[in-house]
Amino acid sequence: METTFLIAFGIVFISYAIHTGIHALEHRKSKLVENKNLHPVIGISMFIGWFAWGFMCFSDPIKLIIPDWVRYAGLGLFATGIFVFILAHQKLKGFGDKEYLVTEGIYSKIRHPIYLGFVLMIIGFPIFLQGFATLASGVLWIAHIMYWKTLEEKELEEKYQEYQEYKKRTWF
Repeated sequence: METTFLIAFGIVFISYAIHTGIHALEHRKSKLVENKNLHPVIGISMFIGWFAWGFMCFSDPIKLIIPDWVRYAGLGLFATGIFVFILAHQKLKGFGDKEYLVTEGIYSKIRHPIYLGFVLMIIGFPIFLQGFATLASGVLWIAHIMYWKTLEEKELEEKYQEYQEYKKRTWF
């Protein structure tokens, strides 16, 4: 069980490192990220990372002892995270490579709902499964997500004049 957890942790770590590295290269406007073939690599890497994270949750060797209401609150956070993530993706669907700032739907209240969805999932599911090590590792994953968010904010501020005003009326 512990070996499965450690292998899964390593896979998640590599997945997040790849994603973070690509974000950093994009921010630095590196020629390396101009290759459109890199986008599937990000998607595949994150899919594998989320799959491995699921293994981490179920094989966590250190269990929390928490009341059922806390566990079910964790399940609620996880479900909310999935809902926010899906809503955000649905809103972006069809926008493709169009060059304008999406500020409708869930984006009218939350600037980075996909990242928020990730954070809620990372916190909620380990609480529900009572996995201490997975929950504690969430600090690493959330730090990566906050870094992605910071880089994306800088890029959007440069790209859209209206972004500063949009930031004032939205959260996260």
